[in-house]
Amino acid sequence: MKSFRDLVSALFFLLLALTVAAQDSKKILRVVPSADISELDPTRGANLISRIYSHMVFDTLYALDKNLAPQPMMLEKRTLSSDGLTYTFTLRSGLKFHDGSPVSSKDVVASINRWMKGTSIGGALNQRTSSLAAVDNLTFKLVLKEKFGLVEFMLAGPGAPIAAIMREEDATRPDNVPLTNPIGSGPFRYVAAERRAGSKVVFERNPDYPSRTEPANGLAGARVVKFDRVEWTIMPDATTAANALATGEIDFLDTVGADLIPFLKKRGITVQARALPTTAFVRFNFQLPPFNDVRARQALALLIDQKDMMPAVAGDDGKWSVCFSYSVCGTVYGTEVGSEPYRKVDVAKAKALLAQAGYKGETLIILGTPQLAPINTMTQILARRLEDAGVKVEIQMTDFPGMLQRINQRNKAVGDGGYHLFAYYAIGASWFHPLTNVSVDLNCEGRSWPGFPCDPAGESLRQKFLAAPTDLARKTAFDEFHKRLWAFLPYVPAGQFDVSNAYRSNVQGVTDDLFLNYWNIEKR
Repeated sequence: MKSFRDLVSALFFLLLALTVAAQDSKKILRVVPSADISELDPTRGANLISRIYSHMVFDTLYALDKNLAPQPMMLEKRTLSSDGLTYTFTLRSGLKFHDGSPVSSKDVVASINRWMKGTSIGGALNQRTSSLAAVDNLTFKLVLKEKFGLVEFMLAGPGAPIAAIMREEDATRPDNVPLTNPIGSGPFRYVAAERRAGSKVVFERNPDYPSRTEPANGLAGARVVKFDRVEWTIMPDATTAANALATGEIDFLDTVGADLIPFLKKRGITVQARALPTTAFVRFNFQLPPFNDVRARQALALLIDQKDMMPAVAGDDGKWSVCFSYSVCGTVYGTEVGSEPYRKVDVAKAKALLAQAGYKGETLIILGTPQLAPINTMTQILARRLEDAGVKVEIQMTDFPGMLQRINQRNKAVGDGGYHLFAYYAIGASWFHPLTNVSVDLNCEGRSWPGFPCDPAGESLRQKFLAAPTDLARKTAFDEFHKRLWAFLPYVPAGQFDVSNAYRSNVQGVTDDLFLNYWNIEKR
């Protein structure tokens, strides 16, 4: 039989273990993200989860503040020649990659070149670039062919893929070689050894990250990591994830479905909407009939009823609005000009247009995923609306990485991975601007977003917008471009709605920035 002293000793060590466990718990943020990562190269990942991951592991030359203005991050200074064509950048000293190697201008040049030559967003800068070269270890020069007022905005990573700075050896590797062990210089390190596809992603605090001293302002300023680890657990089922948050198994739910908000609020969970509403839309595959014919696209635009779709997506407690803009309603480019013919549903006219486009009753494939509730809901409603017009449809569901893989495949026939339509949504912080709203990039050079539209007239108007020298000129140019978008229909806007994060009451410091980030957050 144990003595009283033994029992006291055992109790002491039990309390000590519980105290240590509690302390350790405060150093780990357990998160259920909106989706798993499917691309580890920050200059190639073209969705929101890639953008969040990329900004954690990698750093950028600039970041956007709350007013969407670029502020320096990796840079010590920038000078601009009197003719507005030559930018000279100097890096901050002491920047290091996660493997301990110094960040140099050669790494920057290689990374920016990779991003410019392989992405839609970067392509807008690449076509205006005369040269980009290192001057010394910390200095590099960008020389333009023409004045361009969006250089620093683009380098701040306003939309995925971002202009992240990688090691030169990673940035210059062949495109067919995947990046499996990403090494950046950002506030978090990616832990490749603990990666479990479809299950787990782990990030560790980068102890060598030199946070800026300016106050945090949007995504700019100080990035202070207050956790040893951030652990992402992939939970495809939304109800399971909500229960895990309510019981304390996890601390943070990246995206909470509208139907689960009342359940979480009753349990003391904080629910917070993002800074700008999220835009919903239906995208065509332009490589297969019937939607390679504009009349079929017009037909679908006449079938989409935003007042039917958005309440189902946002839920009874969610905020939503009708919006016929290819930007975000309520923002500087939130015009709806050109949408007038499509404000009311007209099933009879839609049927006639489908017939004129050559539709003869074949089954149309709609891609979807049950892992993201808004996509799942929109997919079901989209199918119902098409069936109302006499269209045969087949919904093909997969996990989100699988959906991304399929929509990114080109020239696939039906039966070989091809598809006709998919519903999608994107954060307003990307979709509000025709540079970062990659789905309105209408270039015919193979850089366009999944669906792969090609419209030289529309792309010419987009470039006119990008080249405009003033805010007023850009607004005028965007109105002209917007009319063309409704004539060509790269996708059908389906409304806008709030997407919220949810977290336990002991999680502090969460902001309503352009997208979710994990610096300056702590657990108490």
